[in-house]
Amino acid sequence: TGRAGKKGISHTFFTVEDKHHSGSLINVLKEANMDVPDNLLKFGTTVKKKEHKVYGAFYKDIDPNAKPTKIIFD
Repeated sequence: TGRAGKKGISHTFFTVEDKHHSGSLINVLKEANMDVPDNLLKFGTTVKKKEHKVYGAFYKDIDPNAKPTKIIFD
């Protein structure tokens, strides 16, 4: 990757053992306007919701285009 304002190249090694992360990686590539390799798409695009064995699911869909809300405390 680039340092000190210079451009660089980043390589990601992705194997069959990493396929449960494929949906998240595809989303990152799409948000960065990068091409998604066909071989990566073969792993699937599902993003599993995070779940804690005690607290249950705590996954939250967040709209990346939503404006922040200012909160004022008295």
